[in-house]
Amino acid sequence: MKRQYKLLATSIVAITLLSGCAHKISITPSLEDIRETNVEKKIDVNVGYYISKHNKQLKVTTPGGGGDKVEYTPYKDTEGAFNTILSKVFNRVYSLKSINDRTYIESKNIKYIFTPTITTNSSSESAFTWPPTKFTVALKCEAISLDGTKIWEETVYEEGNAEYDEFKANFSLSSQRATEKAFKNMLDKLKVSNVFKKAK
Repeated sequence: MKRQYKLLATSIVAITLLSGCAHKISITPSLEDIRETNVEKKIDVNVGYYISKHNKQLKVTTPGGGGDKVEYTPYKDTEGAFNTILSKVFNRVYSLKSINDRTYIESKNIKYIFTPTITTNSSSESAFTWPPTKFTVALKCEAISLDGTKIWEETVYEEGNAEYDEFKANFSLSSQRATEKAFKNMLDKLKVSNVFKKAK
């Protein structure tokens, strides 16, 4: 009997320790559909994009299910998607360590610099499983010319959903669906903009 009580107490402690913890997920979207998006003709301009070291290392925690949370690195997880949408529209794309590195910018003949801002949230309808069933993302993208003038800005809002039967094989599914839709939407806005074509 004492042994049973001891096992029960141990189980309760284990459950208490596990509840409310942050589970790591990856919000990296599938790039396949993004790469297959039709763009009639690339703009013959080289561009750069800047994501600060702080943002690349930034960890964000948002709600999951059952009182737990999920943790991820939004900028690091989606940098590949950001590079991909720019590469679909422009001639060459370069990652910048600093927007003030004029020597590098001029050597690559970069004309515009893009910067993303990502805001996320998540939730779950389940009290027993921690992966989020709903994930939202707001993706803002700004472009500046070399003199620092903002010439273009767009924001897209998307939501991804996944139920238990779907996410049991991929705990990050709702987030990946949201980010894929967000970057595809931003690509659509980039490819129809006349700003860069006129300024070419």
